[in-house]
Amino acid sequence: MKTTYRLIAVLRAPCLLLCLISLSSMSLSSISLSSGMTTNAVAQDSAAPVPNRFESTDAPITVVAEIVATKSQVAVPMQYAVTIDAPRGATVVLPPIAGVSINETDKLSVVDQPLGDFLLTGVEVTRDLPTGASSGARRTRLLLNIESLKPGLRQAPALEVAYRLGDQESDTAGDSDTAGDTAGDTAGDTAGSVSEGTVRIPALGIEIGSVLLADDTPDKFRDIKNAMATQVDDPEPSSPLLALMFVGLGTLFVGFLWWARRGKCPRPEQWALQRIGDLKQSYESNQISTAEVYGDLSVVLRDYVQSACNTPATALCTSEFLDRLRRDGFDAEVISAARSILTKSDISKFSPEVEALEEGGTSPFEQARSVVEESVRLQNLARQRQHRAGRSAVQATLETARKAEA
Repeated sequence: MKTTYRLIAVLRAPCLLLCLISLSSMSLSSISLSSGMTTNAVAQDSAAPVPNRFESTDAPITVVAEIVATKSQVAVPMQYAVTIDAPRGATVVLPPIAGVSINETDKLSVVDQPLGDFLLTGVEVTRDLPTGASSGARRTRLLLNIESLKPGLRQAPALEVAYRLGDQESDTAGDSDTAGDTAGDTAGDTAGSVSEGTVRIPALGIEIGSVLLADDTPDKFRDIKNAMATQVDDPEPSSPLLALMFVGLGTLFVGFLWWARRGKCPRPEQWALQRIGDLKQSYESNQISTAEVYGDLSVVLRDYVQSACNTPATALCTSEFLDRLRRDGFDAEVISAARSILTKSDISKFSPEVEALEEGGTSPFEQARSVVEESVRLQNLARQRQHRAGRSAVQATLETARKAEA
């Protein structure tokens, strides 16, 4: 008896373990079966085709929505078109889109507003268009410009179009269904129930193709190669010959301009004598007065002496100007003629009434001419003296060289 109890006690633990193992295997098989069924259901749901066109059939209004794409490819513009045909007098409320006020906009440009898996780039609304039907229905059209930057199946969200029929349509529907008093009440309730409602547009999708080729692998990029160290030669110092050449050409150009300008400019004595002649003609033709003659001749003499003798004659008073002529060796008569012109010019500044000009050698024109001619004579005499002095120096040098040789 004791042996039987001991045998039962020894076999009790293995039997319990076998029971537990069988129960756990049954539960695991049931879990795997249920998960397999769930996976198959999800696969069937995902494999279900997504339409790209919808048309309502059981509503008082007709709604047609479709995705129109000339080329379903990444970054290629497409259109999501919604066309609504409603009876005359009906009110149509377009589906709301986040960030865009469609019911207040006829045409609007949008900057990449999300619309499901697409990007919304523009909105265009056209209202109250005739359909051409005998019932007088009116058409409302909504165009959404969309595009996708990712390939694969892309879907637009579900939209809802709300509508409200006019009083005329509701009354007509009620009268056509009336059949007695009780039937009239029922028809009135039915008409009131269908006078407004919504049409739900399901999610529409389209397959977007990739712009990559079949053998492209965008996830495998080549690494940048290590930069190769190259030896850079030291630059040679630039030659100064080029700079010297430019400086020389610039100097020649400036010298040429100075020479050309000097050849065109008249000599001081030529300009002074020409100006004196012009003043004489103007006075004889009664174009200028006697006071103006003395004033202009004074200016001519001062400008001439300043240019010919390199003296600031225009800044000197009358006495200083005459002293300058005396130091330069002008003849006494010429100095007296210059004094007469400058003095009368000073007087004419305070007393415009000056006596008429005298004829002959005492006229102010001849006096001014004598000052210019005397200046030219003195300049020529100075050049001759310099030439003689140079010749004398050369002869003295030659004689000294001969005596040294002897």
